Amino acid sequence: MKIAHVLYEPPLANGSGAQLRNHAINRCLAQLAPLTSIVVQPWFTTGDHRLERRKTAIEAALPPWAVERVAQQVAGADVVVVDGILLADIARHLSEAGHAVIVDMHNVESALLREIDLARRTRLAALWRAGTWRRAAEAERDIARKVCGLWVCSQADRQRLQAIAGPDIFTSVIPNPVPPWCSTVQASSPAARRGADRDAMRLLFVGHLGYRPNIHAARRLMRHILPALRQDLPDARLDLCGRAPRKSLIRLAARTPGARLTGDPKDLAPFYAEATMTLIPLTEGGGTRLKVLEALQLGLPVIASAKAVEGLDLTHGEHFLRAESDSDFIRAAARLAANPALRESLSRAGRRHIAEGHSHDVLCAAIAHSIEACHDRRPGTAA
Repeated sequence: MKIAHVLYEPPLANGSGAQLRNHAINRCLAQLAPLTSIVVQPWFTTGDHRLERRKTAIEAALPPWAVERVAQQVAGADVVVVDGILLADIARHLSEAGHAVIVDMHNVESALLREIDLARRTRLAALWRAGTWRRAAEAERDIARKVCGLWVCSQADRQRLQAIAGPDIFTSVIPNPVPPWCSTVQASSPAARRGADRDAMRLLFVGHLGYRPNIHAARRLMRHILPALRQDLPDARLDLCGRAPRKSLIRLAARTPGARLTGDPKDLAPFYAEATMTLIPLTEGGGTRLKVLEALQLGLPVIASAKAVEGLDLTHGEHFLRAESDSDFIRAAARLAANPALRESLSRAGRRHIAEGHSHDVLCAAIAHSIEACHDRRPGTAA
C-alpha cells in the first residue's frame, strides 16, 4: 500500500494546533507505508496566486491547475489523506478518480463558524449569517458522502457530522496529540511547583492570542477573574502566553496588576513549571484544546469550562475542575490554591488520562485501523 498526505501548510511539531496535529498524523502515516506528502500553501504565496474562499466560507476556491498538480503527484497512492475541508476540491477530484480519500476534519467548521458568529453578533448573526451557516453545512454533507471516510477529533464532532450528513457516513475518531515538547519535559508534582504556597498563586493561560475565542477568554481573566483573586491573594499572578497577541490585549495586560503577557514565546516549559494551575474560560471554539492536553501531560491542574474540555472525556473533580461563570473560576481557583491534596490528585489523573487516550501509540493505532477500513472501501473494491 502507498499513502499520500495532502496538506495546506507544512506540518510542524511546534506550530499551530493544525500544524501540530498534521505533524503527528504525518509521522504515523510514514510508519504505516511509503508516504508522499504534498503541501499546497507555498503555491499561493507568490505572484498572482491567491487562495480565495467559496461562498461556503470553509472551502478554498482552488484553481484547476492546483487540483491537477496534486492529482499528478499522488497518482500512485492507494489512500490519500486530505487536510481539512478547506481542500475539498482536491478531495472530490481524487475520490472521483478512484482513490480512497480520507478527509481529516480538524473541526466541524459549520458549527465553529456559527459559534463564533453568534459570539460576535449575538442575535443579529442569525439574520446576517444564516445563509453562510447553511452553505457550510451543505459543503460538509457533500464531502462526507463523496469520500471514503472522515477523521474527527472527538465523539462530539462525530455526532455533529452524523447529524449533518447522516448516521451512515464512515468516521474515525483520531484524537489530538500532545505537543512533542511536552514529552521532553519532566512533569513536576504540584507540591514541588514554585506556586504551591497559597500566598504565591500562579495562574496560566496559553493559546493563540489573535484567535477570537482566546481573546475573549484572556479579557475575562484580566478584567474580572484575576482582580477578584488578588483581593484575597495580593501576590496572585497571571501569565498569558501565545502567538500573535492583539495589541488591545498587550495594552490591557500592561495596565492590569499581576498580569504578564508574553507574545510568541520560544519555550513554554518555564511558564508551565512556575504555574500552580491553568484557567481556561472558553465559551466558543472547535476541535479539542491542545492547551488542555499540554497542561494534563505536564501535571498542571486545570480549571476550565465545559467548552474548553469538550471532546476530551474528562470528568469534573477527577481530571479537572469545571467552571463557567467568572465567580465559578474565582471559587475554583481559591479552592485549588488552598488544597494541595486536590492539586496532586488532579495532576496524577490528568497524566494517566493522556497516556491512555492521547499518546503517539494510541494515535497511530487509530489511524492504522481507519486506513485499513478505508482501503477496503475504496472505489471498485468488492464488499
